[in-house]
Amino acid sequence: MRELTINLNLKAETPLYEQIYHYIKQDIQDQKILAGEKLPSSRALSRYLEVSRSTVDLAYGQLLSEGYVERSEERRVGKECPTEC
Repeated sequence: MRELTINLNLKAETPLYEQIYHYIKQDIQDQKILAGEKLPSSRALSRYLEVSRSTVDLAYGQLLSEGYVERSEERRVGKECPTEC
């Protein structure tokens, strides 16, 4: 599991969870996050980014619903990019 460096813009109109979602989605599309690579837990990422855990859960939930990540033994891992990449 690698550390994600996400620069959140607190003054942007885009909600924080969307910023997190877009960053991780882009890293998956750019193959910076490879299929099977573990993502940080929502607790660890929220602590690192200094946002609420529910914010990270919303981003992870969106990635999961769109097929960019999957749950494996209660951990989220990157998948190969869905067909629309």
